Amino acid sequence: MHTIRVWFAKRDEACYISHLDLQRVVQRALKLARVPVWYTQGFNPHIYLTFAMPLPLGQQSITESFDFRTEQDRFDPETFYWQLNRSLPRGIEVFDITPAKMGSGQIAWARYLIRFDGDKDTIQKKVDLFLSQKEILVDKRTKRGKTKQIDLAPYLDRRSWLPGEDAAVLDLTLPAGSTFNLNPDLLLDALEQATGIDPLDTSVCRTQLLTADFKEFE
Repeated sequence: MHTIRVWFAKRDEACYISHLDLQRVVQRALKLARVPVWYTQGFNPHIYLTFAMPLPLGQQSITESFDFRTEQDRFDPETFYWQLNRSLPRGIEVFDITPAKMGSGQIAWARYLIRFDGDKDTIQKKVDLFLSQKEILVDKRTKRGKTKQIDLAPYLDRRSWLPGEDAAVLDLTLPAGSTFNLNPDLLLDALEQATGIDPLDTSVCRTQLLTADFKEFE
């Protein structure tokens, strides 16, 4: 049994495909591409399929991945690369197929580009002033559905403005993974309350998944 990792980008209108629907899209694409996938055993067999750090609705990414299993010893990634891309909808594009080298439990950080529409200098000043606060309290929903208050300020050190852009683009790295995960939407909601910057005038793109020692997830 081999675990294969498919790397893909999810851009533009595809970012509004929910995770459940994305699972259906990928299963359909694997079947259309005739990829030799392994099915789970039992009363209701289905394709073994896992995604690393699924994105919230509305966020784009150039570093998504899903894993499937195959019993085939000779697996030709290049052939299935083209077949998968022909079977996927617009906005979802496979860019690599590799053996799975790391488990998703090793993910500890995620890097994002947050683009703000509007006057670049004004927005950068507002955002910098907000992020320089010693305490930024927000309400975060837990996995059990409860709400707890957390301070974002200690997690915002790894940030910089992307140079050479016609708009304000913030390069930001946040904690991610099963142990502790911060969604950029938490920051954007807090930013709206403090400065009036509308989250609808922003776009979020995840560019990297990183391990605890800031190595790229593979």
